[in-house]
Amino acid sequence: MFKNIKTIAFFTILSRILGFIRDLLITRYFGADIYTDMFFVAFKIPNYFRRIFGEGAVNSSVVPVLS
Repeated sequence: MFKNIKTIAFFTILSRILGFIRDLLITRYFGADIYTDMFFVAFKIPNYFRRIFGEGAVNSSVVPVLS
């Protein structure tokens, strides 16, 4: 069980680090201006829906019913 927890924690931390590096590279190559801000906002909107439907309450309520 602890091995699974360590694996999930490792990949969560790795994901956060890679996301931070992605944001740094986008800002470096495109600059910190309104267009970069628009990109980040446009990226967050579909990510928000993924959270609701993929990881949120909808997923935890539908999966037990279907299985």
